[in-house]
Amino acid sequence: MGWLWGSGNGSTDDLDSSLQDFLKREAPTGPKPTLPAPTEKPADTSNPTSTPRHAETESEQPSVPPQSQFQDGRYAHLWKNYTPQGILDDRGKNEQDKLRDLVEAYNDRRASVGRAAMENCALEYMEQFECFRKPKTWVALGTLCNAESRRFNRCYDMQSKFLKALGYLTMDQRSQEEDEKIQMHADKLYQQMVQHEAELEKAEKEGRPRPTFESLLSNSDVSRTLKSNTSPPSTTSQTKQPGTEAETDVWSLIKPEVREEYERKLAELPPEQQEYERMAVMGELKAQTSITKKVEETFVEERMARIKRREAGQATLGDSIKYWWGWG
Repeated sequence: MGWLWGSGNGSTDDLDSSLQDFLKREAPTGPKPTLPAPTEKPADTSNPTSTPRHAETESEQPSVPPQSQFQDGRYAHLWKNYTPQGILDDRGKNEQDKLRDLVEAYNDRRASVGRAAMENCALEYMEQFECFRKPKTWVALGTLCNAESRRFNRCYDMQSKFLKALGYLTMDQRSQEEDEKIQMHADKLYQQMVQHEAELEKAEKEGRPRPTFESLLSNSDVSRTLKSNTSPPSTTSQTKQPGTEAETDVWSLIKPEVREEYERKLAELPPEQQEYERMAVMGELKAQTSITKKVEETFVEERMARIKRREAGQATLGDSIKYWWGWG
C-alpha cells in the first residue's frame, strides 16, 4: 500500500500487476476531446509596424454576451442572434401585464426594505425574543420586556429610514451584491448613530458640553452609496446639499399643503432626528417619482400602439371603447 503516500510522479509501476491490467483495460481509447482554441492571425513579417495577436484590444475580439462561458470570442457565431429570456418575455406582454409587473416590483421593493431592516436588527430581535421566552430579571417580567421591545422597534425604524435614504427603495437595476452593500452601509450608519447617542448621554451626565459630530447622511455619502462604490462620486453630486436643486425638483411634484404638513411634523422631532427623517422621505419620494414616470411611459406606449392599430384597421373592441371615452 505504499502507493497511497508515494512520490506522486503519476507512475503505476509500483501497483499490483492485476490492478495495472485493470487500469489498462478500462482506460478510454481514442483521441482526447479538446475545445477549440482562439484563432490567431499569423504575424505579418513584411510589415514592421504590425503588432502581435496578444496586443490586440478586447474591442477587436468577437463580442459575446455575458451568458457565454468563453469571453475570448469562441463560439461567437452561435451567440450572434441570442436574445435574453427577459426580453423575449417582455415582447409577449400587453400593457396590463407591464403595469402589473411595475406594481408588483414596487411592492416587492418596499417589502425588501423591511426584510433588510429585519436582518440588520437580528440581534435586537433575538434579545426581545429571549426576554419574552425567559425574562432574566423581575423588571423585565413586570414591564413585559418593554426596554427590549423599544430597542428592537427603534432599530427597525431607523434601519428602514437609513435604507430609504441610501436609495434602497428606488427601482434602479442593481445586483444582489449592490443591495447588500447598501444594507451593510445602513447598519454601519445605525451603529455610528448609537455610538454618538451614547457619547452625548455620557457628556450630559458628566456636565460637559455636548460634542458635535459630522452628518451621517451627507449628500456625498449618499451619492457614493447609490453608485455602490463602483466609481468616485462626481463633483456635482458632492456640491449639492439637502434642500437644493435635487430636493427642489422632487418637492415640486408634491402639493404645497402636503409639504407644509410634512414640515410641521418634521419640526416637532428632535434636531438630531430631523435629518434622518427628511432623507428617508426624500428616498421615498424619489422612488415614487421613478415608478410614476415608468407608469406614464407605459401609458404612452399603449396609446401609440392603439393609434397604430386603428390606422391599420386592426382596432380591437377595447381600443374602440377607449377612443370613445377620449383616451386617444
